[in-house]
Amino acid sequence: MQEKVFKFLRSMYKLRRVPNALLFYGKEGVGKKSVGFEFAKGLLCLNGEFPACGRCFSCKHMDEFRKEPEENLEVYAEGQGGKKVFMYLQGEHPDFIYLKPQRGEIKIDQIRGLKDFVNLKPALSQRKLVLIADADTMNPYAQNALLKTLEEPPQDTYLLLTAGNQDRLLPTVRSRVYSVEFQPLSRDEIKKITGINDDMILSLCEGSLTKAKKLLEKKGLIAMAETIIKGDPLEVYNVSLRLEGMEYEDQKLFLYILESFIYKSMLDEKENYEVYQSIINRVSEVNEGINRGARIGLAIFYIHILLGGENNALYKG
Repeated sequence: MQEKVFKFLRSMYKLRRVPNALLFYGKEGVGKKSVGFEFAKGLLCLNGEFPACGRCFSCKHMDEFRKEPEENLEVYAEGQGGKKVFMYLQGEHPDFIYLKPQRGEIKIDQIRGLKDFVNLKPALSQRKLVLIADADTMNPYAQNALLKTLEEPPQDTYLLLTAGNQDRLLPTVRSRVYSVEFQPLSRDEIKKITGINDDMILSLCEGSLTKAKKLLEKKGLIAMAETIIKGDPLEVYNVSLRLEGMEYEDQKLFLYILESFIYKSMLDEKENYEVYQSIINRVSEVNEGINRGARIGLAIFYIHILLGGENNALYKG
């Protein structure tokens, strides 16, 4: 998986030209975090190898980190407001921390919490490493707080950032990291890794391993989206009620599937472009609404009515 990226990183490592700050960006589920962890493991490897040797104390600590339940790795500290706040994950390796969002956002207190770690000398490896997952969820205050470290990183400290959408990062942040793009996985790669052969799932996942696994696990959502498009009013009503009782993440995945179906038909039936675009806009409004706690059922029933227009090829299909 991501062989081109691996080859590039091996060359960079071998030539000893690894920047102190790297950004791995690309769609969700294409291997950014996995590759980031493996590269971090190599940078900390006591035998100076990438891929890492897997035998030294550093590599063993890194492997244990990945096996350990996250709740056992959580580090908390007192934030500026005096409240206890989540900072990052840290295991037995003294030179590695893993920073991730909490409740969908990386906050300024978390970035401030990096300062003590960054200013320490390595205790086991020759380097220290911070892996920041989903860095594009940093709020502007957190991004500005990170700038100081990016501008003047200690020579023995490396930061690896991953992001699904690099455009959410401030230009000042992007200008201080070396960006590496991760392309979507091919259908054959996803088939090989997951064993999934369902053409619908392979099409909907758009090269994302994570999304392919979610769609396989929640395959019933595909049938529900098809019902909204082609079902009779009673079936649609029942689906709307089921959606109301679903978890937030399942509602989001359902809306993604529904929008994908509509978008595909918009491309196939260009003469109905404006009809499809207005419906896609409505789905986006529903998506934004549930972020704020709005109910999904009535909105989805209305979208079904829009899809029933006489010019709508989706409904006829």
